[in-house]
Amino acid sequence: MVRVKVRSRMDRRKVVRATRKGSIKSLGKAGAYLRGIARRSIKVSAEPSAPGHQPHSRKGRLKDAILFGVEKARQGVVIGPTVTAVGKIGRTHEFGGTEPAKKRKARKTNWKFEVGGHGPISVDGGKPVVVRLKTARQVARAKEEAAKLPPAHRPAQSTKPRRYPRRPFMGPALQIGRPQISKMWANSVRG
Repeated sequence: MVRVKVRSRMDRRKVVRATRKGSIKSLGKAGAYLRGIARRSIKVSAEPSAPGHQPHSRKGRLKDAILFGVEKARQGVVIGPTVTAVGKIGRTHEFGGTEPAKKRKARKTNWKFEVGGHGPISVDGGKPVVVRLKTARQVARAKEEAAKLPPAHRPAQSTKPRRYPRRPFMGPALQIGRPQISKMWANSVRG
């Protein structure tokens, strides 16, 4: 019989550093993976999706707004649509709810009241008829017509609040990706 005596030494700091580094890298992979699943689930279409299904995006802005960021200090990853790109509509789609009424602004007029410029010479159906001003007489008339029109800076009427049923896309992305996420940490700690 042979007896062997072994001593082992562990550098705790080195292990913790390697674990944090590997975890941060794996969190980035998981964030990118789940972001891809969520983006692919949103279809670009003018028609709204059925309640309970992933939302449709008319121009693809919601799809493009989905980002992820690794929080190194908290050892976590945040994935979802950015408020700066699409406002709070991503949250409203995910959980359902009401969006406030939109205020539409009237376009600012950029008429040039001079010969060679442009301006309104009459009003047809409540809208000004704008033409290129060729004579001093047309310039004078354009100034008169512009004075009769309501101010262009006044906001137009707001629409009613918009109600949205639940159309989750981040929750289902997590459910689809969950089996693969744990595999992303395999062999992530290297000394």
